[in-house]
Order: sequence, then structure tokens, then C-alpha cells
Amino acid sequence: MTYRKVIMMALLLLLMPFGVQAQDVPISFDDVSQQVLTEQFGSAGLAWFDYNNDDWLDLYVANGPGFPAHLFANNGDGSFTDVAVEAGVADDDGTSGVVAGDIDNDGFVDLFVTGTLDTRALDQAGINISEVFRLVLSGQFDSSLISQSPTHLYHNNGDGSFTDIAESANVPGAETALSAAMADIDNDGFLDIFVTSPGSLVTLEQHENKLYRNNGDLTFTDISASAGVNTAFGACVVTFSDINLDGWQDIIVGDCNDVMLRPTPFEVFRNNGDLTFTDISDEIGMFQEGYWMGIAAGDFDRDGDVDFFSSNSSGGMNPLQTLPPPGQLDHILFQNNGDGSFTDVAAKAGLADWEWGWGASFADFDNDGFDDLFFTGSFPVAPFNIIGDGLGNPGRLLHNQGDGKFVEIGSQLGFDFSDIFTTGVAVADYDRDGDPDLSVGGASFPDADGKLREGHIALFENTTENDNHWLTVRAVGTRSNRDGIGARVTVIADDGQQMREVRAGSSFASMDSPWLMFGLGATERVTLEVVWPSGIVERYDDVPADQMVTLIEEQGIELL
Repeated sequence: MTYRKVIMMALLLLLMPFGVQAQDVPISFDDVSQQVLTEQFGSAGLAWFDYNNDDWLDLYVANGPGFPAHLFANNGDGSFTDVAVEAGVADDDGTSGVVAGDIDNDGFVDLFVTGTLDTRALDQAGINISEVFRLVLSGQFDSSLISQSPTHLYHNNGDGSFTDIAESANVPGAETALSAAMADIDNDGFLDIFVTSPGSLVTLEQHENKLYRNNGDLTFTDISASAGVNTAFGACVVTFSDINLDGWQDIIVGDCNDVMLRPTPFEVFRNNGDLTFTDISDEIGMFQEGYWMGIAAGDFDRDGDVDFFSSNSSGGMNPLQTLPPPGQLDHILFQNNGDGSFTDVAAKAGLADWEWGWGASFADFDNDGFDDLFFTGSFPVAPFNIIGDGLGNPGRLLHNQGDGKFVEIGSQLGFDFSDIFTTGVAVADYDRDGDPDLSVGGASFPDADGKLREGHIALFENTTENDNHWLTVRAVGTRSNRDGIGARVTVIADDGQQMREVRAGSSFASMDSPWLMFGLGATERVTLEVVWPSGIVERYDDVPADQMVTLIEEQGIELL
């Protein structure tokens, strides 16, 4: 057995205390990471989507320069097969963020993948990445030793393969492209793409974000400047949502990478309906400065509107606390007030002061009807070195108590990512048993002594056992975009309501399941109401629980 295999097995054993659960912990997982075991480097964006239309969610995993990306086809029996090479998406030039959506409405989901910082020339020059900041600050660094790998737009050919059309489609991506999201900003039935650009801490340059409008013919037009969204504050994460319920998709951007390490804003761009946007973050109570690295969207209080959690540098012994302004920069939970404004309730909810975080996702892991929250992350890069006990996030699973408060149970479940370089997080019910499963992007990295510490993708099967009911909803647009991205689905039951939006892109550089997962508790039948991006509003009555339902636009009871 090789030394590398020994290390990989040791890491797996480290992550396998699952299955022995305290009696008061309502959620359990089994570590099944061996199903997607890979050699990983760099930021690991993850995306769940059904690439071959077999009704099973597959997993794309980004990878660093010199290492191939992966596409794990779901075999439908709990196992996966890496088909990236056959599918034509195994490029090894370096990838980071990923989002999936059917850009031409042909019924096959396409992939947009961002590049990443390529530092292989540093290795050839014998320069350890931990030495770069010292060289930059002393004016001795040769910036030609780094580059940005290209963006890919993989068009699904419908036969299990993809073709990279990024060049012909005119989507070169931002200069330092990272996270991406898709939505139909002009309601023409075609998905548009927003790409964040964090800038470079090495060259000390900020770069502008990009918004690409879909022309409907497999080409895009860069409208970033004319739309008013080409800001350059160090954007790290993006998602879309109809914040003010006017039928137009708005843009939520989390900034984290000011090259002078200053706290950066949370940006909310209201869609004006004419291909322009206005920043309303201050107006609606969402202007907060911090290092915003992940966004999770969910209806945690079950009042029928979308709330947002964003991860920050935050608690404990975080070295970033020594940077201006002094003091702790907490995670944030924007509770929707129902009138277009938001209030930060993170401290009250028990979410404010956990460790550093990248990826974050809301999901009802025990199907009790209330969204729980998982997030994690570390940053083992000099001079930050945010990894290890008290620094790296071990993986916090915050269980929603149903009263506006969350209780941390990840430590009781045995999560311990504190010594592992983790970034992306994505949830999906990949085994179709009715409860959300969890994937975490882990990667190898050189420690302060230059020794390689190995990491890998982690996959956890939800094995929670209870009598709660569930419903999975897949939206299919006809007048709207084919994936129904931007549709707002509300489940109405005797004990209240809960809402989800179909979205493509959130967390950090990742994408949760495009199929909406609802926990129903004791409820066995529900009514569904759908607001489609086209403006059509429909109702579906008396829907039984414990199944996946496909809602096709214009086939429900039209309300408007």
C-alpha cells in the first residue's frame, strides 16, 4: 500500500464516527466519501444536477490546476461512477466555481465552470505559496508566475457528452472568476449568468463582476457596465432571488476579498425590469461590512418568504479580528420582515459567532418542517493560516428549534473538518429516500512547513430515522426557462406554510439540488402554489407526501 493511500485511508477513518448517536440528536449521517474519493486541490466547488436525465442527481466537482475535474454519475444504488473523461468535462487546467442550468431550453442541463488561480509556475520556481505575501509586500514578487485558468461553458449534447462553447458563446468570465449563478433577469425564457470576481491578493488588483445576458442562440452579451452591476469590491459569492416579489430576479452579492484586507459590503441589486439594477442594500437593511464568503437562502421561520444566512470571518481566535475595524465580524442571518426589508437576527438565533465559514446551505435534515443550517470552511494560506482547533470550522450543523433559535449538533454527530481545507458545500437527496444528504468540498494543501496535507470530497448519506413526511418538487418550465429557475414554490398545510425558490448557484462556488426538498413533519397531504418566472401563478391541490412530484408549467390550476 502506497503512502498516499495510507494517508487517504487515515483521513477517511478520521471522518467516520457517524452512526453512534446520542439519544437527543435528531439527525444522523453515514460517511460514504469512498464513493466519490478523489485527489483534490484548491477551492472545491460542487454542483448537484441530473446531466443525463435518468432522474438521479449527479455530482460535478471542481479541482485545482494540474488535476482533472470530476463528474460523478449517480448509479441509482448509492454508488457513483466518474464519467468526466467520457463526458468531456475533465479539463485539468484548474476550476473553482460551478453552476448548472439549461441555457438553451433543449431539455439537457449545461454547466458553467469558472477558472482559478494557477500557481504551478511558483512550484517550478521553487517558491512556496506561503512565501508569496512576503515577496509581494517587499516588492520582490514576479506576477508573471501566476495566471487565471479559463472559464468553461459546457453545452450538454444530450448523449452523455458536453462541448465547451465558452469562446463562441462570448463568456470569458471575470478576470478572477470564482462563484457563478444563473437566473432569467429579463423574463425572456433564457437563463443569464452572473460571475463574481474577487480580485487578486497577489497582484493587489480588484476586478469587476460580470453579467452575461443570454441571447437565446447559445451566445451571450456582456451587459455588466450598462446594467450597473460591474462593481469591484472583491466579490466571492452570488445568488439570485426575487427580493421584493415584483416578478424580476434580483442579485445578492457577498464581497470578501478587498486586496487591502478591509471589510467589504453586502450588495443587493434590485432588478429595475429594464436590464438595469440599483443597489438597495442600505435601503432594505442588508448593507453590512465583513468578509462575506457564503450565502444560504431558506425560509427558516416558515413565514413564506426567503431569508439569507451569510458566512463571515467570525469567532474564536480568528487572525482577521486583528484587522480594521477591530473586533469580531460575525456571521449574519437576514430575516425577511415581509415588507421588503431585513433584520439581522444571527445573534438571537445562535448563528453569529461560530468559526470561519465558506460554503453554507439550509436544509431540513430531519424533515420536521424547519430549515436547519450547515456550514464549514478554513483558509490554510499564509499569513492567515486559519486551520486547526479554534480556527478551522469543524462543520457546524445548526438544528432549527422552530422558535427562531438554532442548536449546534455537528459536534455530537462527529463532524471534524477543523484540520481540513474545506470550501464548497452542497445538499441534495441523491439517493431519493426523502431526506437531504450532504457534500463538502475538501482539498489538499501545503502546510506552513511545506508538507502536503491531503484532503478529499466528503459525502454523507442522511440516515435519520423518524416518522416525518417529506416532499420533493421538480419544476419544469414551458413559458419560463426549462429548469424553472426562479420559480417560487409554497407548501401550504394545516400547520402553516413554507417557501422555497428554485435557484442555480449559492453556498460558496457551488449549487444545491435544483429539486426542492420540503420536510412536512406529521403532514400527509399539502397544497402547492407556484409563481413561475413567466408570471403565471398556479395551484396544485391535495398532493400526497413522501414522493417526488414534477410540476409542469401551465398544467396546474391557474390563479392569475
